Order: sequence, then C-alpha cells, then structure tokens
Amino acid sequence: MTPAWDALIGAFERAAGGAPTDVATLEPLVSAAISDGTVDNELDPHQTARLLSALAAGTHGLGPSDSDVATALMVATRWLHPPRLGARREPGPAV
Repeated sequence: MTPAWDALIGAFERAAGGAPTDVATLEPLVSAAISDGTVDNELDPHQTARLLSALAAGTHGLGPSDSDVATALMVATRWLHPPRLGARREPGPAV
C-alpha cells in the first residue's frame, strides 16, 4: 500500500502479537495514513488509535495464535480502509 499504511499495520500486528504499544505510538501513524488516503478520513485519529490499541491488547490477551493475529489484522484492515464507491452493502458476492 503506502509507507504510512505499512507502518500502521506493522505496529498493530506487532502489538496484537504481544509487543508493547500505546495510543501515542499509533495516533501519528493513523494520522499519516488518513493524510495519504489509505485510512478513512471520517475516523478520528486519537479515537482510532485508542480502539486499535484496545483490539491489539485484547488479541494479545488471548495468547494469540497466528490465526488470531491474522483475524485481528483483517478486522482492523476492513475497518480502517475508506469504503469503496459502488461496493455492495448487503451480504453476497459483488457484481
């Protein structure tokens, strides 16, 4: 994606796997990714960093497997990316 996205997702992945992280570390990464368009600009950087930190801590608290970390990454990725124009909102395959 972009350097800002890669830095944010890398920090989140490390935190979900057990590395220490905090809101102060994640917030500038969220802001940078918002600025380059890889994170939805409707998200508040501070609140988003708080929630990412909580998701990572919760995942880490599970004694996570690789599958747990991968699932947390998928949840975070889908939440952070801006919606695609024309994307379907209801379940089922896109046309």
